[in-house]
Amino acid sequence: MSGSPTTERGPVVGSPARRVAANSVWQMASFAARAIAGLGVVVLVARTGGPRSLGVFQFALMLTAMLPFYYGVPPLLAREVARRPDEGRKWIEAGTLIALLAGGLFAALLVGGSVVVSAQPETVVAVQIAAVGMAMDGVARVQFAAFWAWERMHLEALVTGLQEAVFLVATAAALNAGGGAREALIAFTASRAVGAGVGWAYVGRRLGAPVVPRSDLTFLRSTLRRCTPFAVNDTLTLTYMRADTVLLGMFKGPVAVGLYQAGTNLVLYFNVIARSINHALYPRMSKAWPGRPRDFRRLRDASLRAIALIAVPITVASLLLAPRTFDLLYGPKFDKAVLTYQLLVLVIPVRMIGHTFSLALAAADRQARRTIAVTVVALLNVGLNLYAIPRWSYLGAAVTTLACESLLLVLYGLILRQAVGESRLPHALGVPAAAALPMAAVILATGDQHLVVSLFAGCATYCLAVLALAVLRGPRQRPMAAVAGLVKDAA
Repeated sequence: MSGSPTTERGPVVGSPARRVAANSVWQMASFAARAIAGLGVVVLVARTGGPRSLGVFQFALMLTAMLPFYYGVPPLLAREVARRPDEGRKWIEAGTLIALLAGGLFAALLVGGSVVVSAQPETVVAVQIAAVGMAMDGVARVQFAAFWAWERMHLEALVTGLQEAVFLVATAAALNAGGGAREALIAFTASRAVGAGVGWAYVGRRLGAPVVPRSDLTFLRSTLRRCTPFAVNDTLTLTYMRADTVLLGMFKGPVAVGLYQAGTNLVLYFNVIARSINHALYPRMSKAWPGRPRDFRRLRDASLRAIALIAVPITVASLLLAPRTFDLLYGPKFDKAVLTYQLLVLVIPVRMIGHTFSLALAAADRQARRTIAVTVVALLNVGLNLYAIPRWSYLGAAVTTLACESLLLVLYGLILRQAVGESRLPHALGVPAAAALPMAAVILATGDQHLVVSLFAGCATYCLAVLALAVLRGPRQRPMAAVAGLVKDAA
């Protein structure tokens, strides 16, 4: 039985560009749902329980997220099913089996060893609950990888929207009833169980029969071997992204974690934009390599141009609006973390561009070299945090994060350039950087206005500046066609 909806339900309708654009929008919807729910829960927990309660909540999530609950299955499954859709069922069933085994194993290890994480009982219980939730999340993400390969990302958006609605509503209800960080984590675990169950049912429906977690031993061994570089990469990526929070909790306690995570959460959620673009392009990049390297480079550079148009204004606006943003979202208790947040804002474009390079390396079968780069940065990150956090607390963690993210971007860029050729990243940054200048001036000029007024005025100014620059570059084109030309390959 085929695992591809193109063979079971007819060919994909619409041009490739429209399909990619539609999938990007659906991916944006998926990640927006995660961001809205995640940020909403963070704000609710922070306002209800203060920095300490938020610290317990975030420490549990950050610690449990460092383990490879889905063992590198999603990117490998998406790539292989996109290339060979007739083998979809075999890959999905084996991937689900691996996710269940890995999730159960790592959750058991965390539950059994959580006593040594902290002497405080509330943190131990929080870690145990979060471990089960992360295991469920791993199973769900394997199902979502099938949707990526089929280029049916609206299905992921529907399941994710339901999952995140459950998370946000259940948390609000629990906190309103007098609960705290523990009850918020129970809501998280319940929502991930909903996502895994509904996603599993959707995949089975498209395949024509339920997905059974199974595999013959030979294929399972081969899949585990091929998953390992992805799993190591995922784990180390999460390690250097989360190690600062875990070490902060160990050295400085939950209050420092809460203050640091108040800024980190705002920065991390912006990466959903890069993921929404790159996950839509990933199946096509996988198909283009190695037979059509020119198409591969075109897709990579289109991603860089699109991300630059979005990342640059977000970075500038976030940096200038930081004090007012913190006051609006968290209140005066978090004012001391504004400078830390402003440092972390500089990570936004670095991380978004790095995501393009990372998925391009995976699509080009360079996951082993990518893993080596992440290993180097992860070890450096832990070492720098061990030095910086005891001395400068969450501010030292922010400086370390910026340094390590920048280094990883450089390493990814060098590996990708060697494999497929030079990118056009500097060219991609030109128009957004120029358009961001008048936007910054407008935001500063409206500093005595409400945050929303400054934000909308700045956004409108940036959009007009981009439109003007696009028309100047292509004076014979219609305005919208000229803007689209900023993303399309001009070479």
